[in-house]
Amino acid sequence: MKTYLTILWAFWSVLAPTAQRQQSAVPAPPPLMPMTTMSGLLRLVQTIPLPTEGYMDHLTVDVKGQRLFITGEANKSLITVDLRAGKVIQETKGLGGNPRKPFYVAETNEIWTDLGDNTVVAISGTTYEVTKTVELTGGRGAAKRTPDNGAYDPVRHLYYSAIVTGSGNTDGSIEIVDTKAGKLVGSIKMDGNDPGGTSIEPSGKRLYVAMGDIVGGESHLKVVDLEKRTVMAEWPITGGPSPHASGLDAAHHRLFVGSRVKGGHQYEPGKLVVMDTETGKVVQALDSVGGADEVQFDPATGRIYFVGTTGTLAVFKQLDPDHYQLLGKVPTGALAKTALYVPELKRMYVAVPKHLVQTIPYGPNDYILEEAHLMVFDYMP
Repeated sequence: MKTYLTILWAFWSVLAPTAQRQQSAVPAPPPLMPMTTMSGLLRLVQTIPLPTEGYMDHLTVDVKGQRLFITGEANKSLITVDLRAGKVIQETKGLGGNPRKPFYVAETNEIWTDLGDNTVVAISGTTYEVTKTVELTGGRGAAKRTPDNGAYDPVRHLYYSAIVTGSGNTDGSIEIVDTKAGKLVGSIKMDGNDPGGTSIEPSGKRLYVAMGDIVGGESHLKVVDLEKRTVMAEWPITGGPSPHASGLDAAHHRLFVGSRVKGGHQYEPGKLVVMDTETGKVVQALDSVGGADEVQFDPATGRIYFVGTTGTLAVFKQLDPDHYQLLGKVPTGALAKTALYVPELKRMYVAVPKHLVQTIPYGPNDYILEEAHLMVFDYMP
């Protein structure tokens, strides 16, 4: 109840009409982009209740076993959904920190995820309990070292965890965990504090890290040589500051960077910045939804799915490697910041956290409560 009242107060303090201002006025959130006519793209086929409070973060899937794993970021939990049955079958509670970036490893039936206490753990896909814990540089609980994103190399069994260290610092890093051996095997300095969107080449030789730091008015993309474990190049993300997600078209050497522009979860428009991974040049920058948190490229359809927090999911089309267009936006939910498109199933899964919706006439009791749920969409051509 205390958490619920705190959430309600936070929403009311922002949305209260001017006639009922508190002593110090709270600035209203910026307006979102105008709604547009939308049709096709994705079709909602199912909603599944989720037992969580607060933010959820990234998802991973066991395609063969038809299980979806969702990180309960605020709850310090991992939620397992049986996709055949359409229900939650397990919630692993009491994790040592906030989980954010999970990867399912089919060979060992394990879910590997980073935790906010500066560790990476393995959770058994049989017992759903933590079976391995790897402390990252600085040790468990190290101050100002928070894993926030990552990438996985399934061939070399390496988990690359991106460590955020906070404004004013320059000791952010990419931590390298060998999931087969269950140990830390390296650390790559990023000379910045906010390694955000991470994408790895299928060859396992390069890692692209979109840095959220703004230097000279711009954020930068760092290219990591994973064999030498050093930063080999750095390019400005022109037109897309504050990046937080990325996706990769390896065949055409294109990186899709999702930028928040002004940071946070409410500002629109965000930006989709397309970059050439051979030259570092920006190919195109397009307006998108706000609060970028996930960008996925589907080679089979040439679609880019851009997931943000402002209530919709943007769908872009690759016309050719140098030209892109927005096909439309799909309504999801407030703060539904991450999702997962599973090409084998031709389905998109979007996790929507519990939230309040303000209603007319916008008084303190004019709201409805929407519980956390998973939205399941079918792909539509």
